[in-house]
Amino acid sequence: MQKFLLYAILAFCLVFSAGCKNKDRIITVDDVKSNTILVKNNGIVQSATVEIFDKEYYNLDELKSFITKQIEKYNQANGQDSIGLGSLELKDGNAVLILNYSNLEHYKAFNKVDAVLTTVADAKTSNLELPDVYVSASDGAFASPDVALKNDKYKILIVNEKTDVIVDGTVKYFTNAALLSKSQLQTNSEEKSVIVYKP
Repeated sequence: MQKFLLYAILAFCLVFSAGCKNKDRIITVDDVKSNTILVKNNGIVQSATVEIFDKEYYNLDELKSFITKQIEKYNQANGQDSIGLGSLELKDGNAVLILNYSNLEHYKAFNKVDAVLTTVADAKTSNLELPDVYVSASDGAFASPDVALKNDKYKILIVNEKTDVIVDGTVKYFTNAALLSKSQLQTNSEEKSVIVYKP
């Protein structure tokens, strides 16, 4: 009985710590080498923009001041907590800017990009145009919408820009992207990328 109780406690701790790790997932300057967005299950979006910053006349303080003014202007029009400056640092000759958005809508508006986040259930009842063929993240096989969109609790993220995308969960199916890990893909700007993932 004591062994069973010990195993139960250990299993609970493992599940609890894994849940906490996902909950606290963030992008840091050390994590990124190219433009990246992280879409969290609570709706918050983080973005990292990586730009070459190798000219003598470039000034990081001036850049930070410009970005801060742009954020303040946006927040005055859309709500004070819409966007927050995470960090701006130099790394390997690049300026790496991390911004925090209260939701995907603010990310879309501020960056003037096209993106959608919804559940499979809501997508089925909307007029959203979805692909006819998906790629399975588990084995690379092609899948029909009936297979890829079978679980109504899965989420769908649609992105129309070239960036690395990290989802707060496990990628199950995707289109027009390259799978980098179980929760990260690289999208392209030529066609919209559709990511079906388990939160």
